[in-house]
Amino acid sequence: MKILAIETSCDETAIAIAELHSGRGLTRMRSRTHADASTRVRVLSQDIASQVKIHAAYGGVVPNLARREHEKNLVPMLVVALTEAHLKNPKLQNIKPKQGVIADILTRETELLQKFKKSIMPLALPDIDAIAVTYGPGLAPALWTGVNFARALATLWDKPLIPVNHMAGHFFSAFLGKDRAEVPQFSISNFQFPILALLVSGGHTELVLVKKPWRFQIIGCTRDDAVGEAFDKVGRILGLPYPGGPEIARLAEKGNPSAYTLPRPMLHTKDYNFSFSGLKTAVLYLVRDIGKLTPQKKKGVAASFQAAAIEVLVKKTIRAAKEYKVSTLALGGGVAANTALRVALYAAIEKDVPATDFFIPDILLCGDNALMIATAAYFLQKKTPWQKIIAMPNLQLAKQ
Repeated sequence: MKILAIETSCDETAIAIAELHSGRGLTRMRSRTHADASTRVRVLSQDIASQVKIHAAYGGVVPNLARREHEKNLVPMLVVALTEAHLKNPKLQNIKPKQGVIADILTRETELLQKFKKSIMPLALPDIDAIAVTYGPGLAPALWTGVNFARALATLWDKPLIPVNHMAGHFFSAFLGKDRAEVPQFSISNFQFPILALLVSGGHTELVLVKKPWRFQIIGCTRDDAVGEAFDKVGRILGLPYPGGPEIARLAEKGNPSAYTLPRPMLHTKDYNFSFSGLKTAVLYLVRDIGKLTPQKKKGVAASFQAAAIEVLVKKTIRAAKEYKVSTLALGGGVAANTALRVALYAAIEKDVPATDFFIPDILLCGDNALMIATAAYFLQKKTPWQKIIAMPNLQLAKQ
């Protein structure tokens, strides 16, 4: 199955074309509790256009600026993707019958419509089986741009459209094991149900239980700031460039995690929810009381904050793994790239739940990307008429 996937939930425009093959794999499982590694994922094309430099001047993502960049990027990126995948057929087609419908779909994306008419509509039908698109959660203007682009493509090419929950993409990314480097190819690793996934990003912090394919149950989430958001805000407090998360991690490597005492919010509550707003505020007061923030003190603050955040994430995850007797534990999302989190969670698993398998995504697949959307689409197979697909900024994974 060849899937063209589109991801525009925030400030990355991502397009991928992947060819997925399954033998006795997960797409055919409904009652079994074990998954075999018979699914192969061959990447025909994958590209991401980052907007970090644009939003850095504002200290965070500006939704309408993100939408504008998606409008600029989508068409040229798709042309490149089709070319790289050897799916761009130079033969032209008659575009008149569908011009009106596509103009209606893209009526609010005027720049995208013009690029679409010029560079996409004349192309002959590419050899793909389905189109996948992120429809939530995320920033509404950004999501709508990707959704409408996918709706226009599905109309033009008469292809099925599969809406994908962004967090489901992060979930499945954990199981993509690299097979080959010269020709990007992945396989879905062996794992057993039930699965517990810790999904951590700039917008989400969730503990997701999956007892069987593909019933997602959120058993815990943040009550305020997501952990990635807290990293970025602490980075701002310390005067670090945006995004603050990677900068905090870089400083923390050279700092003492015990340099300062910081709270571990909700560490001992009986539920599996999180809260990071208070921790961020504690850092703000700490920096105020320190006064002159020398480079060494800044490293200590970064290391102490990171240690506090990671301790809460790890201890709650391990406690949930024990309670639900999970066989597999997965880590996903942008914050999954944090080395200290990876190491701490692995060590806790080895110590407390050694029989549990642990899966983490390739570093390049931790952030927003379209390959994870293609993979999720393949397993979920939620083909939907394009007229019924709308952007859902507050979509929950359990509703997938």
